[in-house]
Amino acid sequence: MPPDFIPATMMTQHPDSASRYVPVRDEPREAIDALTPQPIGLGLEEVMVDYEGKLTPYHQTAEISLGLNERGQVPGRDVLVTPRIPSATKETAFHQLMALMSVIESNFQLTIAGGGGAISEVVVPMVETAAELVDVRRRIQDVIELGHKEFGISSDPDAVQVIPLIEEVPELFGAGAMLGLYLTEASAAGYGVSRLRVMLGRSDSAMAYGLVPSVLAVKSAISDCYLLGRERDMPVYPILGGGALPFRGHVDLANFNQLLVDFAGVRTVTVQSGLRYDFGGEVSQQVAIEAHDKLAAAEPLAYTDGDRQRITALAGLFTEPYLESFSDLLPAVIAISEIVPRQRDRLARKSAVGYARAAADPAKLAEQISDAAIASRLKAINPLRAKNLPRAISFTGALYSIGLPPEFIGAGRGLAAVSRLYGADGVDFLLKIYPGLRQDLAKAGRYLNLKTAAMHLPDGLISNLIVDVEEAGARLDIAVGPVTAEDERYHVLLETVQPMLKQLVSQGGGWRAEAADQKLVTDWICRLGRLRGSLG
Repeated sequence: MPPDFIPATMMTQHPDSASRYVPVRDEPREAIDALTPQPIGLGLEEVMVDYEGKLTPYHQTAEISLGLNERGQVPGRDVLVTPRIPSATKETAFHQLMALMSVIESNFQLTIAGGGGAISEVVVPMVETAAELVDVRRRIQDVIELGHKEFGISSDPDAVQVIPLIEEVPELFGAGAMLGLYLTEASAAGYGVSRLRVMLGRSDSAMAYGLVPSVLAVKSAISDCYLLGRERDMPVYPILGGGALPFRGHVDLANFNQLLVDFAGVRTVTVQSGLRYDFGGEVSQQVAIEAHDKLAAAEPLAYTDGDRQRITALAGLFTEPYLESFSDLLPAVIAISEIVPRQRDRLARKSAVGYARAAADPAKLAEQISDAAIASRLKAINPLRAKNLPRAISFTGALYSIGLPPEFIGAGRGLAAVSRLYGADGVDFLLKIYPGLRQDLAKAGRYLNLKTAAMHLPDGLISNLIVDVEEAGARLDIAVGPVTAEDERYHVLLETVQPMLKQLVSQGGGWRAEAADQKLVTDWICRLGRLRGSLG
């Protein structure tokens, strides 16, 4: 792999498109077309073959790699094929080893095919400790040694490196320390690292802690990545893992220049299914051009220790009202998320081989905050013990489908708390650090309809949400509601579907709907998703 080749765009297999269900049998062709140069293909530069929580066939990695090679796009030279392997702690080490074996097989097949291509990195999801990464390096070494014994491939244990995917707010704020420890422990175990790519997750961090804490934590992690690179004299390249809706990253063409400011220093952005199918091929091609031309030129974020203390305090102030509302909205969200269509062949969330995402751990975030009063309030929050949380796309899609863009949950109350504690200077500092907040909330506000949300949520929660909307509107000078004729159509559809949607989920799903009625509701959920540009 050329050491200076850092792809600007990473195609993913996230199920966030409202326009298209993609079965696993179609995913190799999908990836090959996306990584084919423009104008024939989308011109993306990397594909993340996803084995995490997903029914991805073992041979898909090799099928994509060989298909690209046949088109003259050599993996490791012209494009990258980068599997996301399962977490050994959240799924099983067996599933992780199978995904790693697919990498060794692909590299062997590419050697036979000629061209010199290879897969040299894998994404490790839900990383919380350096020890997890060293464990993966050990398993990589094991499968490489097996490949050497059976097929004569290189026995270099450093031939396949790890890309940590950090997905929770406390871990993102602690990214620098954790990654530094990984480099130290990997070296002590005899593993080399010549460059480090790090994926920073916007989806699950937002679902667990809210929009503002997620954004602030990712920005802090970007700064930490570059500081670590300077300290270790090693290139560190952040990847922004985000979807098209503001809650999950706001990676779309209209917002791209703002994204360059808010996440300056990221070298790769994910181009998820919602962007590729709901916005369309031409928009995706233009995003690929913009990313290729502009990402590397941006001056990376850099925060002082004083900045960092203020940023973590702000994250705590917004986390508190978000979590206050989270448990109240969860029963409705869980029920509605079961109706949101599954657009990829993923493992069941509740099954012998599936798993649900973890809830927030406010006490862990409190450890990062130097303000004793804010930390104390976070520690006093009882952590949610739910075992059946929806995944971030279903969570986001469910809330949008009832008229509540989750971007607003806790946002207005968080702004009011910042103003009470720090005055106007505190709000100004927040907007200096996160200048895209207005744009994110303004975009989400086009789809806000608390009248329809009130059909599904308790009165006390709606009262808090009204405060969120009013405070955000007044303090940021943003209006909510439809802006375009298409937005007006969106709200007509949103209001029309609510009675049937409410009946479907009433009394915990006790009403047994006709299949045709259920299909009608899911079809309308998808129509709403297409209008806003993503299912969730």
